[in-house]
Amino acid sequence: MTSIYKELDINLKECTDEQVKNVAKLTAYHCNVLLRNQELSKDEYARILALWGDKTKHNAWYEDPDHHQIQYVTNRSMPELGGKRGIFPRGELEWHCNGTLALDPEDCVTLYCVLPTKDRCDTIFLNGVEAYKDLPQDVKDKIENSYLMITNDLRSFHRSDFPHLISRPEKPRILNSNRAYTIDEDQVTPEEAKDLHNIQGRNRGKDSAIYQEMMRRKKEFNVEGARWKYVYKKLVHTHTVSGQKGLYFPFLNVVGFHDIPSEEWRELYEYLVEHYLKYQYSHDWKTGDLMLFDQTQALHKRQSFPTDGDKQQDRLLWRGIFYYEGVQ
Repeated sequence: MTSIYKELDINLKECTDEQVKNVAKLTAYHCNVLLRNQELSKDEYARILALWGDKTKHNAWYEDPDHHQIQYVTNRSMPELGGKRGIFPRGELEWHCNGTLALDPEDCVTLYCVLPTKDRCDTIFLNGVEAYKDLPQDVKDKIENSYLMITNDLRSFHRSDFPHLISRPEKPRILNSNRAYTIDEDQVTPEEAKDLHNIQGRNRGKDSAIYQEMMRRKKEFNVEGARWKYVYKKLVHTHTVSGQKGLYFPFLNVVGFHDIPSEEWRELYEYLVEHYLKYQYSHDWKTGDLMLFDQTQALHKRQSFPTDGDKQQDRLLWRGIFYYEGVQ
């Protein structure tokens, strides 16, 4: 099998600006790029992220106050955040790509390991380009022009000026996934909607307390007649930089396939999930590891933090995001 990731034996601090930019470009071709043994300060990492195109202040509570490009992914209390922990401080993160429902999601995410857990806590990466290459031709033909129906958000996405996003007025054919549940903003207050969305996004199955709470709120808010809101995104994505075709398939958020009858798409869905999961790389973090991973043709997930007794082992990653326009 072709490699799921590309490992580079270079020191970014010794590279020219153009060489640094080329590392980001390689992510467009390989989906996942790994550099080990980097020794980066915040100033150095922020400078690299700026070269890769992240110059925007995100105003997120989990970003470093002096280096807006750096976001803290950690379960530690951070003095830089006023004693708060960073983003995603607990638990397993399931398969996803960032900005699934966003109008203009980031193209690439980077993680730099400052402090790994004592025991393994892997981040696992999928490669949608290699998965697509190995599909049988009849499956490629079947999905070539397919659009996924994706949802898990409370916002409405009826915009026509984004070429990667198509909104249609008809209802989805399959509505039996609790992930597809959403509500109209005028039926609850913004704070109630936010709470419901948070519960919905962390659901782990019908037996979980979270799922039961979501169902309670659904009944409480009397939203049985609420409209379903979702977006359509093309399953076979042609990369804007590499020109390669790959799968854009955040399967945990998929509630249907446009133009494929409901009695057919479930079998196709299960086949694609099983196939896609063969193309994964599980990364055991070490201090100085830097990983870049594409958000348009790849997925990733995180294992739960290991524990010592009742306490999670500490881990600190610095996260950055960028758009490929910054390195083209």
